[in-house]
Amino acid sequence: MSKLSVQKARRDRELGIRRRPPFNARPISAAGRADRSASGPYATHYTATASWLYINRLAGEDRFGPVPEEYLLKNDLIAAGMCHPLQRMPAELRTGNRIWREADEAAALEGPHAISATHIVADLPPNAEAERWRWLVERYCYDNLVERGMVVSWSIHAKPDADGGWVTPPHAHLLCTARFWRPNARQRDRQKRWLANADQIRVAEDAWLELIGLKPGTPALLRAV
Repeated sequence: MSKLSVQKARRDRELGIRRRPPFNARPISAAGRADRSASGPYATHYTATASWLYINRLAGEDRFGPVPEEYLLKNDLIAAGMCHPLQRMPAELRTGNRIWREADEAAALEGPHAISATHIVADLPPNAEAERWRWLVERYCYDNLVERGMVVSWSIHAKPDADGGWVTPPHAHLLCTARFWRPNARQRDRQKRWLANADQIRVAEDAWLELIGLKPGTPALLRAV
């Protein structure tokens, strides 16, 4: 990181601001969990199970124990659902978090650096209605993720303030499978074609930006902590 970047990051911290790009895909793994506070900002994202609880604003626990529940007070959940290949999805995986718990179990057997899922956070157009947000999310998931074989649990978060602005700017969470989930010999193995490298993530990002009307390379937005 350059000296200028370090100075900018320090200034943002002092002002209580963080910069988040309009599309961000993060692999979920338990690596580094022991070195961070249990109540830290990413404490829920070390397992797919905890991330599913987080994006759905639900209390619960993952294989490490109870998940920090500060997010339950946000009161910003607009909608949530799941997108999946309709004909191939086993009925027992179509609701709840079983698919994410099984992915976590497989990752745990491989070690702390193993990836259980991918968590995407993507900005939504603030001037659109909630139904439009839902349409954008589901259209994107089916056209760009499910089409490639992935399963996606999604949610939309937004909360307006009293002055016409946002306490929580509208954004979508997409929890995407990183492992085979069909009941065959490869079930739970890592899938190397699903958001597994920078090129694949860049294609996914460009598709989202095009769908919501932004150009690739759009700079990071400011977010209050």
